[in-house]
Amino acid sequence: MIDDPPSAAELLALVRAAWERDFASLPAEQRQQQAALIVRCLAIGERTLRSAGSAAVIEHGLAQHFGMTAPEQRLERLAAAIRAGAYDRPGPAREGILRLLWAITLRKLALSNPAFTVGIGEGRG
Repeated sequence: MIDDPPSAAELLALVRAAWERDFASLPAEQRQQQAALIVRCLAIGERTLRSAGSAAVIEHGLAQHFGMTAPEQRLERLAAAIRAGAYDRPGPAREGILRLLWAITLRKLALSNPAFTVGIGEGRG
């Protein structure tokens, strides 16, 4: 899988656990911190679920290049191929991998810091 932990499900479980705590007994500062944590977790979880389509496209691209192995193995194979110089020469294979790496990078940024990605996705394939 191309997403880094925690997953959307893990974030939602964290939110549920935070809500299940007795907020009334927490000092005001801790309630504010818990509320801020909950909002951040919900926002990241929402972005993760909303961008599932882009994750599927990336996973499909990895599968085309590296076969139907486990997603973690595909990324390992990609890293090994890059280290071995498989994409050092200009050509269609290199361009395809560059597009795939760009898509992975934009997705990770969109999940963790969406404001950073505003305007940078255009002009790249």
